Amino acid sequence: MPSIEWNARTWDSSHEWPDQGDEWSEFWGGAEMQWAATVLPRIRNFLPAGTILEIAPGHGRWTRFLISLCDDYIGVDLSQNCIVACQERFKTAGHAHFFVNDGLSLPMVADGSVDFVFSFDSLVHVEAETIKAYLAELSRVMAPQGIGFLHHSNLGAHLVQLRLAQILALTSRPLPVATRALQRWQIVEWDHARGRTMTAGRFAELCQHAGLVCVGQEIIDWGPKTIDCLSLVARPGSHWNRPNVVIKNPHFMREAASAGRAAGVYTSLGNNNSA
Repeated sequence: MPSIEWNARTWDSSHEWPDQGDEWSEFWGGAEMQWAATVLPRIRNFLPAGTILEIAPGHGRWTRFLISLCDDYIGVDLSQNCIVACQERFKTAGHAHFFVNDGLSLPMVADGSVDFVFSFDSLVHVEAETIKAYLAELSRVMAPQGIGFLHHSNLGAHLVQLRLAQILALTSRPLPVATRALQRWQIVEWDHARGRTMTAGRFAELCQHAGLVCVGQEIIDWGPKTIDCLSLVARPGSHWNRPNVVIKNPHFMREAASAGRAAGVYTSLGNNNSA
């Protein structure tokens, strides 16, 4: 299970950040295409915003888009490496501020000050206790009409299948045809270092525990299983408040593949200097 220590070690030293985090957008044809095709359509109703808080920005893969859509930007990461990289990358943006935290709390953020909270492709690597801690902080820092978009793990909904896949992977003797087919289908590495104690339902419960409301969830595939969830969190009584709307989208990666194919035509024009 990914711990706070695992995250600090991984993003500070183990991962080399060869393309400032854009390496994870390669399947989409690049970060620009992933932002335009996948991320922005899901959050466009919340932008622009007065103050944006981004939790775990890494080296600024999404920060570069968010930073022009707010009056004030706050980026918080437990990795010193990441914060130094962002401070250097966005040093000309006077309204952007970056802080190292403990992976749980937001003491640098003022009460009731944040209009939009964003975290994508980062909090999938944390467990329920970390999500619980962050939601408790969001209940303090979110503005009365604030809203958050958080990408987190849903691996906990697939633990039986994951354990079966791992058992099959350890089997060295010849397997019956049906079992070999199952082994191929249950790709052993499909957990992608996701938090095993998190599910979509658990997130909604933790919101309620923090005095917040979960108002929308898209359970998505990341690889062969719906191991991730995109959740919206708001304050009770805000104009975002409604009963939680939950959908399963097992075709999320098809959306990514489509964007990747289109990128081969359109994003390459930006590098055409023949005119």
